[in-house]
Amino acid sequence: MTAEGGTANTPVRRTTSLLINVSTLLQEPIGSLRRFDVDGARGSGINGAVNGSLRLLRTDQSILATAELSSSVTDLCGGCLEEIELDLELSFDEEFWPSMDFITGTVIEPPPERAGFAVIDGQIDLSEAVRQYVEMGRPMSPRCGSDCPGLDTSTSTEPLVDARWAALSALKIDPEGD
Repeated sequence: MTAEGGTANTPVRRTTSLLINVSTLLQEPIGSLRRFDVDGARGSGINGAVNGSLRLLRTDQSILATAELSSSVTDLCGGCLEEIELDLELSFDEEFWPSMDFITGTVIEPPPERAGFAVIDGQIDLSEAVRQYVEMGRPMSPRCGSDCPGLDTSTSTEPLVDARWAALSALKIDPEGD
């Protein structure tokens, strides 16, 4: 066992998917580890490709996913309203809870204080976790750069008048009359 809770020299597997089969990992002893290089993975609700590293650790009741990922999203610049591409770095630890013991076949009731995601049919789907961290990582008002020109203010400062009300502008009230 290593200091980080897995066996030494755990091979790194490559994946292009955010849907990962963990049924054999759930049958292995506590502390078993899987490492993945994520390369160009796509998932539901995620627009950009996801890249990075993923570590799956078998705990006493769940799978702990530790991810160091990157992705990109398209957004609007908060200054000039031009479309921009944002690169995001995602780092998270999330638990995935099985509903069945894969060794005995018995149903497992997750603890009431459980937080995390479900293991469904022996697979974990990282798409929803990645989607949530992408949304949390987006800036509130992204900028295209430090030289962002902002909104174009070179147009007239006269307020726009709705054509349906234009006839009323001919009616002027003399404030000094009477």
